[in-house]
Amino acid sequence: MRNFGKLFLVLTFTGLFATGFSAKSQVEVSVGADLMSRYVWRGTDFGGSPSIQPYLEMSAGNFVLGAWGAYTTNLPGAQEADLYAGYAFGDVFSLTLTDYYFPLDDMSDEYFDFDANHSMEISGTLTLDKFSLLAGKFFAGADDKSLYFEAGYDFGLVNAFIGAGDEVYTTDGDFGIVNIGVGASKEIKLTDYFSLPLSGSVILNPESESLFMVVGVSF
Repeated sequence: MRNFGKLFLVLTFTGLFATGFSAKSQVEVSVGADLMSRYVWRGTDFGGSPSIQPYLEMSAGNFVLGAWGAYTTNLPGAQEADLYAGYAFGDVFSLTLTDYYFPLDDMSDEYFDFDANHSMEISGTLTLDKFSLLAGKFFAGADDKSLYFEAGYDFGLVNAFIGAGDEVYTTDGDFGIVNIGVGASKEIKLTDYFSLPLSGSVILNPESESLFMVVGVSF
């Protein structure tokens, strides 16, 4: 895992660097941040406080490279910094390889301790009109077993989703439903030239008997 993790980091940073110096007509760059009332991921609350989530993404054609993070406001707390690379096969299917840097002992400086602080996941997303299906499998690092599936449907005014997983996603490690919810988004017009994207969701985790209400704004 250590050698594979380092190779992935080198290739990702090299890709970001190279993409940044490609012709502007071939590259799209997005950068920003979300301020969320809670960081709830796949039915689990991480950090127990509002979360600042910055991101940087570069895409060229069907390829995408990016970095994403989540930083709780109740420091010290759960912190995360991820790198990912993906490829889209048209508008129907995409594959993504993600390196989750999620140290258990707060945000330590042992970034290259892959076996302890990193987990690698390969995921695929199938999109058919308003229906989507995601499957993700961790295969190396601190978590090399967990499996997750999620189905979603866009009803227009709201989108609904249901997810199930095993190992790290459940209290007993057995496969179970962990993520049921609905979400919605809207634009809050502040001036004639600026609007603030607002999103919110209600999430139920039947396995842990937890209910979350999350709201956030994007910058």
